[in-house]
Amino acid sequence: MTDTILVWLDGPYSYTHFGICSALSKIGKFDFIGIVTKKQDVSFFNKQTIVNFKKLFYYPDCYTNKSSYNNSILEEFEKKYDLNLWLDILSERYFHKYRTDFHTFSKNEILPIVEHSLNFFINVLQEFNPKLILMQAAGENISNLLLYRLAKKLQIKILMTNIVHIHNKITLSNNLISREISDEFQKLLSNPDSLINKHDSNIIKNQSLAETIKVQSSYIFDTSTPSQKIKHFINRLNHDPELIYQNIGKTKLKMLKGRYYTHFKTKKREEYLNQNLSKSISDEKFLYFPLHTEPEAKILATAPFFTDQISLIENISRSLPIDFSLYVKEHPGQQFKGWRSIQDYKRIIDIPNVKLFHPSINSQELISKSQGVIAISGSTAFETLFFKKPVFLFAEEYFDVVSMVKKIDDISKLPQIIKESIDNFEFKNNELDIILQATENVSITIPYFSILKDGIILSSIQRNNPDATLKHFYNFYDNYNLDFKLLAKIINKKI
Repeated sequence: MTDTILVWLDGPYSYTHFGICSALSKIGKFDFIGIVTKKQDVSFFNKQTIVNFKKLFYYPDCYTNKSSYNNSILEEFEKKYDLNLWLDILSERYFHKYRTDFHTFSKNEILPIVEHSLNFFINVLQEFNPKLILMQAAGENISNLLLYRLAKKLQIKILMTNIVHIHNKITLSNNLISREISDEFQKLLSNPDSLINKHDSNIIKNQSLAETIKVQSSYIFDTSTPSQKIKHFINRLNHDPELIYQNIGKTKLKMLKGRYYTHFKTKKREEYLNQNLSKSISDEKFLYFPLHTEPEAKILATAPFFTDQISLIENISRSLPIDFSLYVKEHPGQQFKGWRSIQDYKRIIDIPNVKLFHPSINSQELISKSQGVIAISGSTAFETLFFKKPVFLFAEEYFDVVSMVKKIDDISKLPQIIKESIDNFEFKNNELDIILQATENVSITIPYFSILKDGIILSSIQRNNPDATLKHFYNFYDNYNLDFKLLAKIINKKI
Protein backbone atom coordinates (compact mmCIF):
# COMPACT_ATOMS: atom_id res chain seq x y z
CA MET A 1 0.00 0.00 0.00
CA THR A 2 1.13 3.54 -0.74
CA ASP A 3 1.60 5.68 2.37
CA THR A 4 -0.34 8.93 2.53
CA ILE A 5 1.39 12.12 3.67
CA LEU A 6 -0.70 15.13 4.67
CA VAL A 7 1.25 18.34 4.03
CA TRP A 8 0.38 21.65 5.71
CA LEU A 9 1.20 24.31 3.09
CA ASP A 10 1.11 27.49 5.13
CA GLY A 11 2.36 30.77 3.70
CA PRO A 12 6.17 31.00 3.47
CA TYR A 13 6.53 27.46 4.87
CA SER A 14 4.65 26.17 1.80
CA TYR A 15 7.65 26.17 -0.50
CA THR A 16 9.98 24.62 2.06
CA HIS A 17 7.51 21.77 2.64
CA PHE A 18 6.97 21.48 -1.09
CA GLY A 19 10.74 21.09 -1.54
CA ILE A 20 10.72 18.26 1.02
CA CYS A 21 7.79 16.59 -0.80
CA SER A 22 9.67 16.90 -4.08
CA ALA A 23 12.66 15.10 -2.55
CA LEU A 24 10.40 12.45 -0.97
CA SER A 25 8.71 11.74 -4.30
CA LYS A 26 12.13 10.87 -5.75
CA ILE A 27 12.88 8.17 -3.16
CA GLY A 28 9.48 6.50 -2.71
CA LYS A 29 5.85 6.34 -3.73
CA PHE A 30 3.53 8.44 -1.62
CA ASP A 31 0.06 9.88 -1.88
CA PHE A 32 0.36 13.57 -1.00
CA ILE A 33 -2.64 15.45 0.40
CA GLY A 34 -2.09 19.21 0.61
CA ILE A 35 -3.87 21.78 2.76
CA VAL A 36 -3.14 25.28 1.44
CA THR A 37 -3.80 28.28 3.69
CA LYS A 38 -3.27 31.20 1.26
CA LYS A 39 -5.33 31.77 -1.87
CA GLN A 40 -2.33 33.10 -3.81
CA ASP A 41 -0.58 29.70 -3.48
CA VAL A 42 -3.49 27.55 -4.67
CA SER A 43 -2.85 28.22 -8.37
CA PHE A 44 0.84 27.27 -8.05
CA PHE A 45 0.16 23.92 -6.40
CA ASN A 46 -2.63 23.15 -8.85
CA LYS A 47 -0.51 23.92 -11.93
CA GLN A 48 2.87 22.43 -10.94
CA THR A 49 3.67 18.87 -12.04
CA ILE A 50 6.62 18.17 -9.72
CA VAL A 51 4.55 16.55 -6.95
CA ASN A 52 1.34 14.74 -7.78
CA PHE A 53 -1.12 15.77 -5.07
CA LYS A 54 -3.94 13.27 -4.72
CA LYS A 55 -6.05 16.07 -3.26
CA LEU A 56 -5.56 19.78 -2.54
CA PHE A 57 -7.71 21.69 -0.08
CA TYR A 58 -7.95 25.43 0.45
CA TYR A 59 -8.32 25.53 4.24
CA PRO A 60 -10.32 28.81 4.66
CA ASP A 61 -13.16 27.34 2.57
CA CYS A 62 -14.19 25.36 5.64
CA TYR A 63 -15.09 28.41 7.74
CA THR A 64 -15.66 31.42 5.45
CA ASN A 65 -19.27 32.65 5.26
CA LYS A 66 -20.21 30.46 8.23
CA SER A 67 -21.47 32.36 11.24
CA SER A 68 -23.19 29.72 13.38
CA TYR A 69 -21.77 27.31 15.92
CA ASN A 70 -23.10 24.66 18.25
CA ASN A 71 -21.87 24.63 21.84
CA SER A 72 -22.86 20.99 22.25
CA ILE A 73 -20.68 19.99 19.29
CA LEU A 74 -17.74 21.93 20.70
CA GLU A 75 -18.24 20.28 24.10
CA GLU A 76 -18.25 16.88 22.40
CA PHE A 77 -15.02 17.74 20.55
CA GLU A 78 -13.36 18.67 23.85
CA LYS A 79 -14.36 15.37 25.49
CA LYS A 80 -13.70 13.08 22.55
CA TYR A 81 -10.33 14.52 21.54
CA ASP A 82 -9.14 15.69 24.98
CA LEU A 83 -8.98 19.34 23.92
CA ASN A 84 -8.86 22.55 25.93
CA LEU A 85 -10.26 24.84 23.29
CA TRP A 86 -10.12 28.19 25.07
CA LEU A 87 -6.48 27.58 25.95
CA ASP A 88 -5.68 27.22 22.25
CA ILE A 89 -8.14 29.88 21.06
CA LEU A 90 -6.53 32.54 23.24
CA SER A 91 -3.10 31.60 21.92
CA GLU A 92 -4.21 32.77 18.47
CA ARG A 93 -2.61 36.17 18.05
CA TYR A 94 -5.48 37.56 15.97
CA PHE A 95 -8.19 36.46 18.40
CA HIS A 96 -6.93 38.06 21.55
CA LYS A 97 -3.82 39.98 22.44
CA TYR A 98 -2.12 40.96 19.21
CA ARG A 99 -2.81 42.52 15.82
CA THR A 100 -6.28 43.75 16.65
CA ASP A 101 -5.81 47.20 15.11
CA PHE A 102 -8.26 46.22 12.40
CA HIS A 103 -10.74 44.15 14.36
CA THR A 104 -11.51 42.84 17.85
CA PHE A 105 -12.98 39.36 17.67
CA SER A 106 -16.04 38.38 19.66
CA LYS A 107 -16.88 34.93 20.98
CA ASN A 108 -19.59 34.61 18.32
CA GLU A 109 -17.01 35.23 15.59
CA ILE A 110 -14.33 32.93 16.99
CA LEU A 111 -16.32 29.79 17.76
CA PRO A 112 -17.72 29.22 14.24
CA ILE A 113 -14.15 29.30 12.89
CA VAL A 114 -13.04 26.79 15.52
CA GLU A 115 -15.99 24.43 15.10
CA HIS A 116 -15.83 24.33 11.30
CA SER A 117 -12.03 23.99 11.34
CA LEU A 118 -12.26 21.00 13.68
CA ASN A 119 -14.93 19.41 11.49
CA PHE A 120 -12.77 19.93 8.41
CA PHE A 121 -9.61 18.47 9.96
CA ILE A 122 -11.44 15.47 11.41
CA ASN A 123 -13.07 14.71 8.05
CA VAL A 124 -9.75 14.93 6.20
CA LEU A 125 -7.95 12.74 8.74
CA GLN A 126 -10.73 10.14 8.66
CA GLU A 127 -11.08 10.10 4.87
CA PHE A 128 -7.38 9.86 3.99
CA ASN A 129 -5.95 8.25 7.14
CA PRO A 130 -2.46 9.75 6.63
CA LYS A 131 0.59 7.85 7.80
CA LEU A 132 2.32 11.19 8.45
CA ILE A 133 1.51 14.88 8.80
CA LEU A 134 4.29 17.26 7.75
CA MET A 135 4.01 20.77 9.17
CA GLN A 136 5.93 23.65 10.73
CA ALA A 137 6.05 23.90 14.53
CA ALA A 138 2.49 24.08 15.82
CA GLY A 139 1.38 27.35 17.37
CA GLU A 140 1.89 29.79 14.48
CA ASN A 141 -1.91 29.98 14.31
CA ILE A 142 -5.01 28.33 15.76
CA SER A 143 -5.46 26.15 12.69
CA ASN A 144 -2.17 24.25 12.77
CA LEU A 145 -2.41 23.99 16.56
CA LEU A 146 -5.85 22.32 16.30
CA LEU A 147 -4.58 19.98 13.59
CA TYR A 148 -1.64 19.06 15.82
CA ARG A 149 -3.87 18.39 18.85
CA LEU A 150 -6.23 16.17 16.82
CA ALA A 151 -3.39 14.20 15.23
CA LYS A 152 -1.78 13.54 18.63
CA LYS A 153 -5.09 12.24 20.02
CA LEU A 154 -5.66 10.06 16.95
CA GLN A 155 -2.06 8.78 17.19
CA ILE A 156 -1.17 9.97 13.70
CA LYS A 157 2.55 10.55 13.28
CA ILE A 158 3.50 14.22 13.03
CA LEU A 159 6.85 15.65 12.04
CA MET A 160 7.54 19.32 12.67
CA THR A 161 10.70 21.29 12.01
CA ASN A 162 11.66 22.52 15.49
CA ILE A 163 14.64 24.76 16.00
CA VAL A 164 17.43 23.72 18.37
CA HIS A 165 19.22 26.43 20.34
CA ILE A 166 22.35 26.10 18.23
CA HIS A 167 22.64 27.88 14.90
CA ASN A 168 21.62 25.82 11.83
CA LYS A 169 20.36 22.87 13.85
CA ILE A 170 16.79 21.57 13.82
CA THR A 171 14.92 18.45 14.80
CA LEU A 172 12.15 16.65 12.97
CA SER A 173 10.01 16.22 16.05
CA ASN A 174 6.59 14.85 16.91
CA ASN A 175 6.13 17.32 19.79
CA LEU A 176 6.42 21.04 20.46
CA ILE A 177 9.73 21.01 22.36
CA SER A 178 11.84 18.21 20.79
CA ARG A 179 11.57 15.82 23.72
CA GLU A 180 13.53 13.34 21.59
CA ILE A 181 16.65 15.19 22.78
CA SER A 182 15.60 14.86 26.43
CA ASP A 183 15.02 11.13 25.93
CA GLU A 184 18.43 10.75 24.32
CA PHE A 185 19.96 12.64 27.25
CA GLN A 186 18.47 10.13 29.71
CA LYS A 187 19.85 7.21 27.69
CA LEU A 188 23.34 8.69 27.58
CA LEU A 189 23.19 9.65 31.26
CA SER A 190 22.60 6.02 32.18
CA ASN A 191 25.52 4.92 29.99
CA PRO A 192 28.12 7.73 30.05
CA ASP A 193 30.75 5.49 28.45
CA SER A 194 28.82 5.80 25.18
CA LEU A 195 29.74 9.49 24.89
CA ILE A 196 31.58 10.15 21.65
CA ASN A 197 32.79 13.72 22.14
CA LYS A 198 33.86 16.02 24.89
CA HIS A 199 32.52 19.42 24.01
CA ASP A 200 34.32 22.73 24.08
CA SER A 201 32.32 25.10 26.26
CA ASN A 202 33.16 27.94 23.85
CA ILE A 203 31.04 26.31 21.14
CA ILE A 204 28.07 28.57 21.84
CA LYS A 205 30.10 31.73 21.17
CA ASN A 206 30.41 30.72 17.52
CA GLN A 207 27.08 28.94 17.08
CA SER A 208 24.79 31.16 19.13
CA LEU A 209 21.23 31.64 17.96
CA ALA A 210 22.24 35.28 17.51
CA GLU A 211 23.57 34.06 14.16
CA THR A 212 20.06 32.87 13.35
CA ILE A 213 18.66 36.29 14.23
CA LYS A 214 21.09 37.82 11.73
CA VAL A 215 19.61 35.60 9.01
CA GLN A 216 16.07 36.43 10.10
CA SER A 217 16.86 40.15 10.04
CA SER A 218 17.74 39.81 6.35
CA TYR A 219 14.36 38.33 5.39
CA ILE A 220 12.82 40.00 2.34
CA PHE A 221 9.04 39.79 2.51
CA ASP A 222 8.40 41.75 -0.66
CA THR A 223 10.54 41.46 -3.82
CA SER A 224 8.24 43.54 -5.97
CA THR A 225 9.38 46.57 -7.91
CA PRO A 226 8.06 50.03 -6.95
CA SER A 227 5.52 49.85 -9.78
CA GLN A 228 4.39 46.37 -8.64
CA LYS A 229 4.02 47.64 -5.06
CA ILE A 230 1.86 50.54 -6.21
CA LYS A 231 -0.21 48.21 -8.39
CA HIS A 232 -0.63 45.72 -5.56
CA PHE A 233 -1.65 48.43 -3.08
CA ILE A 234 -4.17 49.94 -5.51
CA ASN A 235 -5.53 46.46 -6.17
CA ARG A 236 -5.98 45.90 -2.43
CA LEU A 237 -7.84 49.20 -2.13
CA ASN A 238 -10.09 48.39 -5.09
CA HIS A 239 -10.90 44.80 -4.08
CA ASP A 240 -12.01 43.15 -0.90
CA PRO A 241 -9.20 41.19 0.83
CA GLU A 242 -9.09 37.40 0.86
CA LEU A 243 -11.87 36.00 3.06
CA ILE A 244 -9.68 34.70 5.87
CA TYR A 245 -10.05 35.61 9.53
CA GLN A 246 -6.72 37.46 9.50
CA ASN A 247 -8.28 40.00 7.11
CA ILE A 248 -11.50 40.68 9.02
CA GLY A 249 -11.89 44.42 9.60
CA LYS A 250 -9.33 45.45 6.97
CA THR A 251 -11.29 48.24 5.36
CA LYS A 252 -9.58 50.47 2.81
CA LEU A 253 -9.52 53.42 5.20
CA LYS A 254 -8.11 51.34 8.07
CA MET A 255 -5.37 49.94 5.83
CA LEU A 256 -4.32 53.43 4.73
CA LYS A 257 -4.37 54.73 8.30
CA GLY A 258 -2.62 51.60 9.58
CA ARG A 259 0.30 51.88 7.17
CA TYR A 260 0.80 55.57 8.00
CA TYR A 261 0.36 55.12 11.75
CA THR A 262 2.63 52.05 12.01
CA HIS A 263 5.54 53.83 10.33
CA PHE A 264 5.52 56.81 12.70
CA LYS A 265 4.61 54.77 15.78
CA THR A 266 7.58 52.44 15.23
CA LYS A 267 9.93 55.39 14.68
CA LYS A 268 8.73 57.07 17.88
CA ARG A 269 9.16 53.88 19.88
CA GLU A 270 12.70 53.43 18.58
CA GLU A 271 13.59 56.96 19.61
CA TYR A 272 12.31 56.17 23.11
CA LEU A 273 14.44 53.03 23.26
CA ASN A 274 17.58 54.87 22.23
CA GLN A 275 17.02 57.60 24.80
CA ASN A 276 15.83 55.62 27.82
CA LEU A 277 17.15 52.06 27.81
CA SER A 278 20.40 51.18 29.59
CA LYS A 279 23.56 50.38 27.66
CA SER A 280 26.03 49.73 30.47
CA ILE A 281 26.15 46.82 32.92
CA SER A 282 26.67 47.75 36.57
CA ASP A 283 28.84 45.84 39.01
CA GLU A 284 26.01 44.37 41.10
CA LYS A 285 24.22 41.08 41.66
CA PHE A 286 21.44 40.44 39.17
CA LEU A 287 19.38 37.84 37.38
CA TYR A 288 18.88 38.33 33.66
CA PHE A 289 15.45 38.05 32.02
CA PRO A 290 15.51 38.08 28.19
CA LEU A 291 12.28 39.34 26.66
CA HIS A 292 10.73 37.22 23.92
CA THR A 293 9.45 38.86 20.78
CA GLU A 294 5.69 39.28 20.74
CA PRO A 295 3.73 37.67 19.31
CA GLU A 296 5.79 34.47 19.34
CA ALA A 297 4.35 31.05 18.57
CA LYS A 298 6.71 29.27 20.96
CA ILE A 299 5.49 30.93 24.14
CA LEU A 300 1.86 31.17 22.98
CA ALA A 301 1.72 27.39 22.51
CA THR A 302 4.09 26.12 25.22
CA ALA A 303 3.69 28.75 27.98
CA PRO A 304 0.14 30.09 27.61
CA PHE A 305 -0.05 31.17 31.26
CA PHE A 306 3.13 33.27 31.03
CA THR A 307 2.49 35.30 27.89
CA ASP A 308 2.04 38.55 29.85
CA GLN A 309 5.76 39.21 30.13
CA ILE A 310 5.45 42.49 32.02
CA SER A 311 3.31 40.93 34.74
CA LEU A 312 5.83 38.10 34.90
CA ILE A 313 8.69 40.60 35.30
CA GLU A 314 6.78 42.22 38.18
CA ASN A 315 6.38 38.82 39.87
CA ILE A 316 10.05 37.96 39.39
CA SER A 317 11.07 41.31 40.86
CA ARG A 318 8.98 40.50 43.97
CA SER A 319 10.84 37.19 44.33
CA LEU A 320 14.43 38.44 44.33
CA PRO A 321 16.75 38.57 47.36
CA ILE A 322 17.12 42.13 48.65
CA ASP A 323 20.64 42.53 47.27
CA PHE A 324 19.65 41.46 43.73
CA SER A 325 18.32 43.36 40.73
CA LEU A 326 16.58 42.06 37.64
CA TYR A 327 18.10 42.99 34.28
CA VAL A 328 15.66 42.83 31.39
CA LYS A 329 16.77 43.09 27.78
CA GLU A 330 14.59 43.90 24.78
CA HIS A 331 14.80 41.33 22.00
CA PRO A 332 16.42 42.72 18.82
CA GLY A 333 13.83 40.82 16.75
CA GLN A 334 11.04 42.96 18.23
CA GLN A 335 12.10 45.64 15.74
CA PHE A 336 10.38 43.64 12.98
CA LYS A 337 7.14 43.68 14.95
CA GLY A 338 7.11 47.43 15.52
CA TRP A 339 8.67 47.34 19.01
CA ARG A 340 6.47 47.36 22.11
CA SER A 341 4.38 50.29 23.23
CA ILE A 342 6.17 53.07 25.11
CA GLN A 343 3.72 52.44 27.94
CA ASP A 344 5.01 48.87 28.22
CA TYR A 345 8.61 50.05 28.41
CA LYS A 346 7.68 52.61 31.07
CA ARG A 347 5.98 49.92 33.16
CA ILE A 348 9.20 47.91 33.20
CA ILE A 349 11.47 50.88 33.88
CA ASP A 350 9.27 52.04 36.78
CA ILE A 351 9.85 48.86 38.79
CA PRO A 352 12.47 49.92 41.40
CA ASN A 353 14.72 46.83 41.26
CA VAL A 354 14.51 46.31 37.49
CA LYS A 355 16.80 47.72 34.80
CA LEU A 356 15.74 47.62 31.14
CA PHE A 357 18.51 47.18 28.56
CA HIS A 358 18.76 48.26 24.95
CA PRO A 359 18.45 45.44 22.36
CA SER A 360 21.95 46.17 21.05
CA ILE A 361 23.61 45.01 24.30
CA ASN A 362 25.43 41.70 23.91
CA SER A 363 23.30 39.01 25.52
CA GLN A 364 26.24 36.78 26.35
CA GLU A 365 27.92 39.61 28.22
CA LEU A 366 24.80 39.94 30.36
CA ILE A 367 24.82 36.19 30.98
CA SER A 368 28.50 36.15 31.95
CA LYS A 369 28.11 38.97 34.50
CA SER A 370 24.82 37.71 35.95
CA GLN A 371 24.19 35.30 38.82
CA GLY A 372 21.83 33.36 36.56
CA VAL A 373 19.14 33.61 33.91
CA ILE A 374 15.40 33.42 34.46
CA ALA A 375 13.39 33.00 31.27
CA ILE A 376 10.15 31.71 29.87
CA SER A 377 12.10 29.53 27.43
CA GLY A 378 14.53 30.03 24.58
CA SER A 379 18.14 30.13 23.47
CA THR A 380 19.45 32.56 26.11
CA ALA A 381 18.53 30.09 28.83
CA PHE A 382 20.29 27.31 26.93
CA GLU A 383 23.42 29.43 26.39
CA THR A 384 23.58 30.11 30.12
CA LEU A 385 24.67 26.50 30.69
CA PHE A 386 27.92 27.26 28.88
CA PHE A 387 28.62 30.04 31.39
CA LYS A 388 28.06 27.63 34.31
CA LYS A 389 25.21 29.68 35.76
CA PRO A 390 21.82 28.53 37.13
CA VAL A 391 18.79 28.63 34.84
CA PHE A 392 15.15 29.13 35.85
CA LEU A 393 12.45 28.27 33.29
CA PHE A 394 8.68 28.82 33.20
CA ALA A 395 8.07 26.66 30.09
CA GLU A 396 9.18 23.19 29.14
CA GLU A 397 12.35 22.88 27.08
CA TYR A 398 14.28 19.87 25.82
CA PHE A 399 17.26 20.85 28.01
CA ASP A 400 15.25 21.15 31.24
CA VAL A 401 16.39 17.60 32.12
CA VAL A 402 19.80 18.85 33.26
CA SER A 403 20.12 19.48 37.00
CA MET A 404 21.34 23.08 36.49
CA VAL A 405 17.86 24.05 35.23
CA LYS A 406 14.99 24.67 37.63
CA LYS A 407 11.48 24.50 36.20
CA ILE A 408 9.00 26.90 37.83
CA ASP A 409 5.64 25.15 38.09
CA ASP A 410 4.31 27.16 41.04
CA ILE A 411 5.17 30.86 40.87
CA SER A 412 4.33 31.33 44.56
CA LYS A 413 7.44 29.24 45.32
CA LEU A 414 9.69 31.37 43.12
CA PRO A 415 11.41 33.32 45.97
CA GLN A 416 12.37 30.08 47.71
CA ILE A 417 13.52 28.39 44.47
CA ILE A 418 15.71 31.35 43.50
CA LYS A 419 17.36 31.59 46.92
CA GLU A 420 18.02 27.85 47.29
CA SER A 421 19.28 27.45 43.72
CA ILE A 422 21.74 30.34 43.96
CA ASP A 423 23.01 29.32 47.41
CA ASN A 424 23.43 25.64 46.51
CA PHE A 425 24.21 25.77 42.80
CA GLU A 426 26.42 22.97 41.49
CA PHE A 427 27.49 22.86 37.86
CA LYS A 428 27.96 19.42 36.31
CA ASN A 429 30.24 19.39 33.27
CA ASN A 430 29.24 15.85 32.36
CA GLU A 431 25.58 16.90 32.00
CA LEU A 432 26.52 19.69 29.60
CA ASP A 433 28.54 17.19 27.57
CA ILE A 434 25.63 14.78 27.54
CA ILE A 435 22.94 17.28 26.53
CA LEU A 436 25.21 18.47 23.70
CA GLN A 437 25.88 14.91 22.58
CA ALA A 438 22.14 14.16 22.74
CA THR A 439 21.48 17.25 20.63
CA GLU A 440 24.12 16.16 18.13
CA ASN A 441 22.67 12.65 17.93
CA VAL A 442 19.07 13.76 17.36
CA SER A 443 19.33 17.04 15.45
CA ILE A 444 20.00 17.78 11.78
CA THR A 445 22.45 20.41 10.57
CA ILE A 446 20.99 22.40 7.69
CA PRO A 447 20.67 26.15 6.94
CA TYR A 448 16.98 26.04 7.86
CA PHE A 449 16.46 29.78 8.27
CA SER A 450 18.21 30.50 4.99
CA ILE A 451 15.84 28.01 3.34
CA LEU A 452 12.89 29.80 4.95
CA LYS A 453 14.27 33.13 3.80
CA ASP A 454 14.28 31.99 0.17
CA GLY A 455 10.86 30.37 0.66
CA ILE A 456 9.53 33.78 1.72
CA ILE A 457 10.96 35.26 -1.49
CA LEU A 458 9.15 32.57 -3.50
CA SER A 459 5.91 33.51 -1.72
CA SER A 460 6.45 37.15 -2.75
CA ILE A 461 7.15 36.14 -6.35
CA GLN A 462 3.95 34.08 -6.42
CA ARG A 463 2.00 37.11 -5.19
CA ASN A 464 3.45 39.54 -7.72
CA ASN A 465 4.49 37.44 -10.72
CA PRO A 466 2.96 33.93 -10.48
CA ASP A 467 4.14 32.92 -13.97
CA ALA A 468 7.75 33.11 -12.73
CA THR A 469 7.32 31.09 -9.50
CA LEU A 470 8.01 27.64 -10.96
CA LYS A 471 11.28 28.72 -12.55
CA HIS A 472 12.42 30.28 -9.26
CA PHE A 473 11.35 27.17 -7.35
CA TYR A 474 13.68 25.02 -9.49
CA ASN A 475 16.55 27.36 -8.59
CA PHE A 476 15.50 27.25 -4.93
CA TYR A 477 15.40 23.44 -4.94
CA ASP A 478 18.76 23.13 -6.70
CA ASN A 479 20.35 25.52 -4.21
CA TYR A 480 19.24 23.40 -1.23
CA ASN A 481 19.17 20.05 -3.02
CA LEU A 482 21.35 18.23 -0.49
CA ASP A 483 19.36 19.63 2.44
CA PHE A 484 16.03 18.54 0.96
CA LYS A 485 17.49 15.09 0.22
CA LEU A 486 18.70 14.77 3.81
CA LEU A 487 15.31 15.79 5.23
CA ALA A 488 13.50 13.40 2.88
CA LYS A 489 15.80 10.53 3.81
CA ILE A 490 15.20 11.03 7.54
CA ILE A 491 11.43 11.45 7.09
CA ASN A 492 11.27 8.31 4.98
CA LYS A 493 13.01 6.36 7.77
CA LYS A 494 10.62 7.73 10.38
CA ILE A 495 7.58 6.73 8.32
